[in-house]
Amino acid sequence: MKPYAQEAENLRLLFIAGIASTDDVVAWADQKILTLPEYDDDLAEISLGAEVSMAEMDLRLRKASAGADQLGAIRDLLGRMHQVLLSNELRASEFARVLNSLWREISYLPEDLAFFSWIYDIFLDPKSIRGEPIDIFIEKVAPFDTATPVTTPPLPTSHTSQSESSQKRGKSVRERLRRFFRGGQN
Repeated sequence: MKPYAQEAENLRLLFIAGIASTDDVVAWADQKILTLPEYDDDLAEISLGAEVSMAEMDLRLRKASAGADQLGAIRDLLGRMHQVLLSNELRASEFARVLNSLWREISYLPEDLAFFSWIYDIFLDPKSIRGEPIDIFIEKVAPFDTATPVTTPPLPTSHTSQSESSQKRGKSVRERLRRFFRGGQN
């Protein structure tokens, strides 16, 4: 497992949930590249992925996160979802859809995540339950907000713009990668 695998898995889940943007993912990879003593192909692929599809970025993050604790990352994601829902509860059905897709990927569903198997259904048929689907969803993810996060990279407060230094650093990393691929040197 690579030293950044857990961060990559946490970021992958934030990305597929729409909490982290492509810019956030690329900035994370750029920052990691600057801290590693040697070239890393997985991070380079992510760093150069500003224009790739969401599915392609998900595949690149999956590769970088091989061996990471997926259940720990999911629990961290639930806490982040709760934080987002406190200011924008209309994203609950979107988040429930993400959890439904994650449920299909997991081979073992522990008791604290058992609600994954039915949470999306309450948005499809709200008359089948007592209460509002949004309130039920928020109630289910709230306990994870206090859980200790598993090395989730910090995200910028705004996804619409990067700071000037972040843009310069990103250009610097991309330029180093281009030089590496052209001439085999940093």
